Amino acid sequence: MLIENALFLGFCFIAGSAISAGFVAFITLLGVFQKLIEKYKTAKYIKVIELAIISGVSFFNLVFLFNLSLPFGIWGFSVLNLFGGIFVGCLAGALAETLNIFPILSRRFKIRKRLPYVLIAAALGKACASIIQLLFF
Repeated sequence: MLIENALFLGFCFIAGSAISAGFVAFITLLGVFQKLIEKYKTAKYIKVIELAIISGVSFFNLVFLFNLSLPFGIWGFSVLNLFGGIFVGCLAGALAETLNIFPILSRRFKIRKRLPYVLIAAALGKACASIIQLLFF
């Protein structure tokens, strides 16, 4: 029984590590962090940023895997969700930029002059939907 549990734990660790590595590779491929580092001129902190990414992915992978309860309260939970929303927004923006979605849409729908308003509307829609989800679900 002990050997079976140890093998199962090892398999789960290897599978979780593979998923985490694939996720980090995916966001690295999109260039989210490279563009943020370039924009804010923080290249000298690249090791710290890489450590933060790997630590965050590993920590929250363990929290999810073992269904741990984090004693942050509603304010801590709100801050975590704020940072999560910023990350998802950056990820969606990087994916859209990688796929060149905005130039294609602006040409097809003939909205080149109004593209900034479309982007603001998309951001406000995302923010409103997140608030509704937080309050009611």
